[in-house]
Amino acid sequence: MRAAVVTVPDTSPVCGDFPEPTVPPGHEPLHLVGAGLHNIVRGLATGGHYSHGQLTYPLVPGIDAVARTGDGCLVYTGYARPPFGTMAERLVAPFQAEVPAGTDPRPAIRT
Repeated sequence: MRAAVVTVPDTSPVCGDFPEPTVPPGHEPLHLVGAGLHNIVRGLATGGHYSHGQLTYPLVPGIDAVARTGDGCLVYTGYARPPFGTMAERLVAPFQAEVPAGTDPRPAIRT
């Protein structure tokens, strides 16, 4: 799948191919609509955050996102397990909160 990929700390992400996340039983892959580029995301991706030692590279950055489920519903989601962040075509995350119909999802992912 296509994703923003960080190959080593202290470098910018590049658009590239990344393996599909493993989908656990009872879950489905979500399709990215938009992901937030918050300061913590930048810090984690570049190795500047204090917890960067727990990360392995290459990785897909991103903590939260608005995504579409298989049946077309918009959800706010996040906390995908590294190395799979939310800045990828498809993601698997432990929680989903439905975005009410007709809502503009952009404010949910604003930086």
